[in-house]
Amino acid sequence: MNIMENFYQIAFILLTSVGGAVIIIAALSTWLGKVWANRILESDKAKYTQELDKIRHQFQIEFDQLSIIHENQKSSFQRMIKELHKSIKSLEQAYDEAWQPISDKHYDALKEVIIEESLFLGAEGEKALNIYLDFLGKAVYFPEDESQDDKTLRNIYEFLNFMSERIREYFRKRIGLSSEANPLLDINLIAACILVNGVHFTGTNFPTNQILLFQYDISPSSFVEKLKENMSALKSELNTLISCIESDRDEGKYSFRVLSEARYYLNLFNEA
Repeated sequence: MNIMENFYQIAFILLTSVGGAVIIIAALSTWLGKVWANRILESDKAKYTQELDKIRHQFQIEFDQLSIIHENQKSSFQRMIKELHKSIKSLEQAYDEAWQPISDKHYDALKEVIIEESLFLGAEGEKALNIYLDFLGKAVYFPEDESQDDKTLRNIYEFLNFMSERIREYFRKRIGLSSEANPLLDINLIAACILVNGVHFTGTNFPTNQILLFQYDISPSSFVEKLKENMSALKSELNTLISCIESDRDEGKYSFRVLSEARYYLNLFNEA
């Protein structure tokens, strides 16, 4: 018997024996495992590639949308800053002459731009701009109203400059150029103080805190610092105002707007 015959005989014995079958089955299992693993891998790869393409496409759509919004927002802010500057310049007059009230066309022009750009201003920004607009309105000449004197007009001018700077900082924050926590807090403090000073109830001594008496003849920055130092007193006045309005509903002296404003400022200052 030659060597080849011995080899085939041994192979036959292995194949017909239990051990030989195990070896062959193990080899086949390994081979089949690799084949199916490669097929599964290719299937998963195609599946995940497709899902990744969908995610990438959706991300690109959202990125493009945000880019458009961001650019429109910047344009809107730039336009508002120009209009604020125009409104301030409209009030600015020769230093050595008595200042006079301005035409209502400047007020109307700013109001129109605020309405047109309200989509990108945000609720807080629009509110701050309307507070600014109210201040500008105090410098406007209306035949039926008594005109502001020279000193008051100059002080209104200072407050407008102060508010304009705060609003610009808010715009910078909105587009990621400022890290200031709440640029509009100062404007809201001024507005809240004016609110509590403008409401009076029969039979009460409200407003009760003379520390918070609003005055034009103080610099805006100094006035805001005084309000911050007396924040607890301001919040107390707002609470009193809310209580007075809620208990005075039958008289209907003050509108829901005043009540909602008081609640807005109180919540804002509690979170500050």
